[in-house]
Amino acid sequence: MYYMSYLKWNDDITGLGIVDNNPFNKFLYKRIGVYFISNFLNLNNEFHQFQVNDTKSLSGQILSFEGKAFSFNLPNLRINLRHYAIWKINVKKILSKDCSIKFIINHENKHVLKFEEVSKLEGLGWIEYSFKISEDSSGLEYSIQPSIEVKCLNMQVDYIRFIYGESRKDKQIYFPKMGHLLPIYKICPNVPEAFKDKYFPRKEMENLLTLKDIIDNL
Repeated sequence: MYYMSYLKWNDDITGLGIVDNNPFNKFLYKRIGVYFISNFLNLNNEFHQFQVNDTKSLSGQILSFEGKAFSFNLPNLRINLRHYAIWKINVKKILSKDCSIKFIINHENKHVLKFEEVSKLEGLGWIEYSFKISEDSSGLEYSIQPSIEVKCLNMQVDYIRFIYGESRKDKQIYFPKMGHLLPIYKICPNVPEAFKDKYFPRKEMENLLTLKDIIDNL
């Protein structure tokens, strides 16, 4: 049993595919606004055939599409007011000049990349691609349903996340840093090594530190 009670998460988010036995994914969604595609796979069997393991993914699993047009709607996400949506993607190969990527929010706010824009992403490896979304001024929280439509590409998808503010205004493409990370008991000496796995499993803590490294460099 990991010490998560101090976060006071009593709401049920299993309807988003975030299961109770995965505190890491729950933490990232509730506190940082990250939604892994692996959560979506818990809700939709249709895409299991495209699921692959990837050591560069924070969750360890991604969707990989080879030579196939694809689209999907993620569930409605309850997100604090955000200015930018960010998809972690890997455009491996362009198959035709008719290629395109459509990032959609709530079925109406669309950000479309055609061949010229997509060609700048091809072969870069894993990147975070950001675009501005319209704001809901009626409250501090609102429901967001992200969608994506892709054609004529070999492409992989890892997660979507949201940020507040203009820090990504001039940084549309970002390369996530996935360097070596020290375990929690080495960077927090007040936590005895004997109890290091009582807080998070070692792998999950390293994943959290990786995400912290990403956010610190935004």
